[in-house]
Amino acid sequence: MKTRPRKSSPSDRNRKPTEYAPLPPLPPDFTVVISADASTSTVPPPPAPSA
Repeated sequence: MKTRPRKSSPSDRNRKPTEYAPLPPLPPDFTVVISADASTSTVPPPPAPSA
């Protein structure tokens, strides 16, 4: 298993996580739909592979 590189230099050790600007609000065309009971949502099965 590969490991991540060590933070060996002082500039790496003192580096803070990147802070991104907040995302702009979504346009009114998009709406977030959350069903009241997501556990019973029906998802169609994937199509059968045609060989």
